[in-house]
Amino acid sequence: MLVEAIVVLVVTLCLSYSWLFGFWDRRNVFNVKFELTRHVVTKLLKNEHSQDFFTDLYRKYKSEGLVGFYAVFTPMLLVTDPELVKTVIVKDFNKFHDTAMEMKKDVDPLFALNPFVAKGMEKWKELRSIQASNMTAVRFKEIIPIMYRVAENMVNYLTEKKMEPVAAKELSFLYTVDNSCSCGFGIEPSAFTDPENNFVKYANSEKIFKPSPFTMFCYFLLPKVATFLKLRILSEDAEEFFKSFVQKMIEYRSSSNVVKNDFINYIMKLNQKLKEENKPAYTNLELAAHCLTFYADSTETSSNQLAFFLLDLANHQHVQDKLRKEISSISKCPTDFDLDKASSINYLNMAFNESLRIHSQAAWLSRTCTQDAVVGNTSLPKGTKVFIPVGSFHKDPEYFPDPEKFDPERFSEEKKDSIPKYAFLPFGEGPRICVGFKLALLQIRLAVIFLLLNFTIVPSNEDGKEEIVLDNAPLLTPGASSKLKFKPINVY
Repeated sequence: MLVEAIVVLVVTLCLSYSWLFGFWDRRNVFNVKFELTRHVVTKLLKNEHSQDFFTDLYRKYKSEGLVGFYAVFTPMLLVTDPELVKTVIVKDFNKFHDTAMEMKKDVDPLFALNPFVAKGMEKWKELRSIQASNMTAVRFKEIIPIMYRVAENMVNYLTEKKMEPVAAKELSFLYTVDNSCSCGFGIEPSAFTDPENNFVKYANSEKIFKPSPFTMFCYFLLPKVATFLKLRILSEDAEEFFKSFVQKMIEYRSSSNVVKNDFINYIMKLNQKLKEENKPAYTNLELAAHCLTFYADSTETSSNQLAFFLLDLANHQHVQDKLRKEISSISKCPTDFDLDKASSINYLNMAFNESLRIHSQAAWLSRTCTQDAVVGNTSLPKGTKVFIPVGSFHKDPEYFPDPEKFDPERFSEEKKDSIPKYAFLPFGEGPRICVGFKLALLQIRLAVIFLLLNFTIVPSNEDGKEEIVLDNAPLLTPGASSKLKFKPINVY
């Protein structure tokens, strides 16, 4: 009996193994069965990020086009061919409209209402439309004067520093916080002047944007583990701050009949409309979540990209000089740059695209099959998670020769068409493209215009090169040791 039991057990285990790890074999897709497990264990033992898993997979097996892998027993897919990416994020979007990230309201209630993690087409559309309404050209033209004031505050702040080294990330974050709070919540910009600024204290990068790499890894690849451990993206302190802030702001405006042309006013009007139509109005929690989404989307990623761009300009003086010359040829007064003028500076767009390419905020995009689909010649059942290695595309010498070189000419009119469309995805693409990317571009363009018309940006050290040290964060973030100096110039 014992021998028979052992035989049955062995046969059962073999069949289970064959079934669990035969998912991709049955679909004739190249796959690696334990690559993810080996990678994570190795990184944890060395106390390193596990984020470069997709980079490793891409470099080894790029030519396959599709690479299957397993998160424990769950089959997942990496798309390594830009042409197949189009199917996932554009052509068959209706079958891939959800991201792979899973967020539970009872664990992280405010972040769970961010359109980035929204599940279901209708819910995603509803949440996205709330943010998109404030990302129009008409709205940008209304808030540009406010952004001028914020940029002028930044210039005054740096002038008072008298070439004292400034952390690129800190400077950029203060700038985006003031833009977000003044344009979104009608708050007088004070991040550069008030060390007790509540948003800088309670809604900074540490409290909102720095879940551990382990947390982010679990949310994308091991969601059941994330749920079981109640892992959060947003800190409890930041959650309480936003709930309290939004509630007090709405109560004050309602009781005092204060009306401002900002995001929070839009939310209040939308809520009133829902009540008048006898539809469920937003709860205080939902109102706080919508405001948090606006704030988060307009601060952290924008500040990271602006910081990287300033570091790139400091390390490549010839690019900075050429860019300043082009800006000055349009006007030597930064407040002359309206929406159209700021967008028309061709070399600024080229240089910033190159910075975006090298410093990709997110290493990958993710999607979940919401119904059975076909990618290439491979059928995917509903529920399959699919990943797109954006950072790997951006550093692939096939698409970007000498990829480590900072070369804005890649994006010149003569050369940019040679880049495969889906090999450059700094903001994603298709219906789920980053909802705030136009606002990010506007505030970064204005920051660079104001800075280059007032300063020469130089490395903080004497050897003429500022080392870009990365912070220990899920998003690509410059560390506090990456600093810059701003040498005043008289251009206007």
